[in-house]
Amino acid sequence: MKQLDMKSLVSYVALKVLGGSDFVLDALEEYLVKGDGPATVAHRYSISKHQLRGYAQRVTEKSGGELRAKKIVPILREIFKDTEPVVSKASTGMFVCKICGQSMPKEDTEEHIRKFHKEVVVLAIKNSMQKLENLKKAREQVIFTSTNK
Repeated sequence: MKQLDMKSLVSYVALKVLGGSDFVLDALEEYLVKGDGPATVAHRYSISKHQLRGYAQRVTEKSGGELRAKKIVPILREIFKDTEPVVSKASTGMFVCKICGQSMPKEDTEEHIRKFHKEVVVLAIKNSMQKLENLKKAREQVIFTSTNK
């Protein structure tokens, strides 16, 4: 089993969420954790089943295996629930950056954020890693107090 690369995983998810694909963790939970079919989930989120499988493959690789991915996706959903996308979809179908106002197609949103708003990505990763650490400490506290009773 491959080593868990949490920072890489958090970075990947942060960029997806900031880039307007904030549905990815919901879709992955339905597909990987709940076991819904890829075509059904993809249709629900208006993406192709190939995109869904691609997201699942990358999360699985970065988490070190399918079992770990199934366990980490709900945790990632909790960590990123308050993270807002940096882009919004305009009535024209294009996406507009909320920071600089630049208009772009969906496929360019992540690259735009990575290139021009790196500080936002770094902050999102830092905050998410801190939330993860806090969650880990809280779980350890629960385990420690339950074993001492």
